[in-house]
Order: sequence, then C-alpha cells, then structure tokens
Amino acid sequence: MNTTITYYVEQMEATLLSDLAMQNESNLYDIAHDMLTTQSREDFASICQAYEVVKHNLLG
Repeated sequence: MNTTITYYVEQMEATLLSDLAMQNESNLYDIAHDMLTTQSREDFASICQAYEVVKHNLLG
C-alpha cells in the first residue's frame, strides 16, 4: 500500500471515529464519495482502494 492510499485510509477512519464520538451518523460510502468530489482526479484510484481497505477492516 502506498503512502497516498495510507493517507486516505487514515482520513476515512478519522472521520468515522470523529462522527462516532460526536454521535453523528456516518456512512463510509458517503465519506469516500465526498473525498472523490473534493480531491484531485489523480487520487481517484487511491481513494477507491482506501475505501476497500477501510471496508475490509470494519467487516473483518
């Protein structure tokens, strides 16, 4: 896993944990979608891979 994917994994996990602590509803798909719309097109594959990594970590 390269550093860009690791960065996005950490961002997604931090957002999920923050939302959990604040008792906000959080959806991993929505978080990834927001990243895809706000980040550069060059990071599309990295964000998608990070989404899969976080999803796998959550589901075990």
